[in-house]
Amino acid sequence: MEIIRTNIGRVIIFLMFGYFATSSCANTSTPPMGGPKDTIPPLLIEVVPDSGAISFPLEEGILTMTFDEYVVLKDPQQNIFLSPPQKKQPEAKIKGKSVIVRFQEKLDSNKTYSLHFGNSIQDNNEGNPFYKYVLPFSTGSYVDSFMVSGIVLHASTLMPANGVVVAIYNNLSDSAIYSANPSAVAKTDNFGYFVVRNIKKEPYSVYAFEDLNNNFRYDRESERVAFMDSLLVPTKVLSDTLKELEYVGEKDTLKAISRPVEKELYLFREDNEKQFIRESKRLQHRMAYLLFSAANPIINSLEISGLDESSFVTEHNIRKDSIVLWVTDTSIVMPDTMKVKIEYMKTDSTGNLTSFKENFNLPKPKPAKIEEDDQQRQSTENEVKKRADLLEFKIVADPALIEQSGFQLVFEAPLSYLNRDSISLIYKTPKGETGIMDYAVSYDSLWRRIVNIRPNGVLLKGYDYTLDISEASFMDIYKRTNDSIVKSVSLPQDESLSKLTLDIQQAHGHYIIELTNVTRDKIFRSYSIDRDTVLEFPYLQKGPYSVKITEDLNGNGIGDTGNLSQKRQPEKVRLYTLPDGKSIILIPESTELVQSIKLNQIFNPDNND
Repeated sequence: MEIIRTNIGRVIIFLMFGYFATSSCANTSTPPMGGPKDTIPPLLIEVVPDSGAISFPLEEGILTMTFDEYVVLKDPQQNIFLSPPQKKQPEAKIKGKSVIVRFQEKLDSNKTYSLHFGNSIQDNNEGNPFYKYVLPFSTGSYVDSFMVSGIVLHASTLMPANGVVVAIYNNLSDSAIYSANPSAVAKTDNFGYFVVRNIKKEPYSVYAFEDLNNNFRYDRESERVAFMDSLLVPTKVLSDTLKELEYVGEKDTLKAISRPVEKELYLFREDNEKQFIRESKRLQHRMAYLLFSAANPIINSLEISGLDESSFVTEHNIRKDSIVLWVTDTSIVMPDTMKVKIEYMKTDSTGNLTSFKENFNLPKPKPAKIEEDDQQRQSTENEVKKRADLLEFKIVADPALIEQSGFQLVFEAPLSYLNRDSISLIYKTPKGETGIMDYAVSYDSLWRRIVNIRPNGVLLKGYDYTLDISEASFMDIYKRTNDSIVKSVSLPQDESLSKLTLDIQQAHGHYIIELTNVTRDKIFRSYSIDRDTVLEFPYLQKGPYSVKITEDLNGNGIGDTGNLSQKRQPEKVRLYTLPDGKSIILIPESTELVQSIKLNQIFNPDNND
């Protein structure tokens, strides 16, 4: 747990002014005064009825908070909420120097409530926010006093999830998150931290979701979700001395990450369970494309009108939620409209999969628009007309990635022929000496129109590496062949660049190792491994990096998401941490850094071997 919390504290930058104060479970204290400028938050003078009141009326009850100065409410519909929630939000209004709250629905009898104000209350002059005040009260004879704290992280990046609803239910039905009223709720702060307050000591199921429409219900179609695998029985009692209840300013990172964390939740977006064809296109004259709403569709039959099955081939992506159809028989004259017929298992109005037939009429694609400048250039330059059977392709070669990825050749259509003997990889030394280098050729695991050519052996700084492809080295399914082409890359020589080497140990299964920026939204290098190995990350600019590791349980090379109804968590993502607990690796200039990573210690810290 310390690994994750330390990471969060070091990667988040908040722009708003932060201040420090301590609040008890009664929340009647205020933050300390600031400097000479008016940065002093409003001072709470009186609360009627007081925090922790009992026998609160079920109907027409009013809560009044009076301050020492005039205040305003900022986004009350977003910030102010009642736990447990009602269908209608509490109504908050300003009267003089007071905030008055009324409830638009009848409260339940013998129930403890907590009214959360978030950052809604600010002073009228400078907009200094009153701290995140929570007011507990009960319609019965006592106030429930148990609580639970935790943190919500985005499952794929381990970045904190801000403003997410954490909901607990004593209704233990799997459908409660969709239809039942939560027993209590809280919202995460900028650090992903939450405290669910004033609850009973009884079993609860625990969820978190984005609640984009503010109805305290999980909407599978548009919101992310997280859940706990087991039931929660709270054990901690609210107390004035608990660090969980201390006020934490939005820039007070060190204090934020020092708060105790009882539970961790990982937020993910579920795959769509409703199966239907979302999109159909004809991207090329002899190619059609179908996109499904969910992965792994069940297809009973697929045909192109007027064509035998042997006249076309199909390709799928890794999730198999799309199909590309290639008409391979070049003797067939393609009509202006390609008619595709498919029978597949589609989700019906009752939510069940039912055999369904659909027909798609796909017009031929429109020719690419030629800009006026291009037209003038074509008319003024005496260009040689391209031959009709020319096979064109793109070569992708990043000098910084050439050792890992090699040269990637991307064709418009699948290949039917590749002549390895007509392809040469030539190196050139800084002194101008040249030679032939061995290489490996492989097709992409999914697409026969992507070819990877990777050098064998050690590549050296300052050397040039040239891929020399002769004419007719490749032929695609339409019998088109390529012209000769030469592509050269030079390995970076910048002496300030650095290199990170990872010695991966205890790899009991499949893993994805990624070098990322500190917010994990940019990937610089990626490897898929299934055994102990040494990974090299050369040509790195100085700066902070993270090493993100995904436990790829099914070995498909991607981090799979979770499924709430199947109680399946997303595949685990963890960060490599240095011995001092930091998960940010600061790489200086001109440095070769070696780190050992024991995967079993990261994913199974209680069962090391």
